[in-house]
Amino acid sequence: MIARSFNVPAGWAWLGLAGLVILPFAEIAAFVWVASRIGIALALIALVATSFIGASLLRRQGTSVFSRLMRAMQGGEPNNGAARESLMVALGGVLMIIPGFVTDVIGFALLLPSLLRQWREGPAPAPQGRTGTASSDPKVIDLGRDEWKPVDE
Repeated sequence: MIARSFNVPAGWAWLGLAGLVILPFAEIAAFVWVASRIGIALALIALVATSFIGASLLRRQGTSVFSRLMRAMQGGEPNNGAARESLMVALGGVLMIIPGFVTDVIGFALLLPSLLRQWREGPAPAPQGRTGTASSDPKVIDLGRDEWKPVDE
């Protein structure tokens, strides 16, 4: 078995470890605070609802961002912005699925730029179909009346 070493600076490793230790306490404190404001039942419903919202946003935004990333890679140009955005969407969606208000806020903050871009650009345009009869044979190209002319041989 080959062991790989990751060159992570010691400060970042300690910061990540501290975050993993502190996160459960922060989640409990946030839940207690929210439950004291709106009640335990509504706080539990909010936790479940944000998990469903996170899964929905991850599915919708993830497919959109992933398709943009694939188009950029097929074009021959590695697009660091698309790769960064797809990573942010994936991480944000996963954080929103995890029950907890702190992870929900962080996850939504990671999803927000992608959501704003989609709302600004609007929905993707639907492909324009031709009126009239269409063939199901992939070898047949349907043309309009003004797009062809008879050729005398």
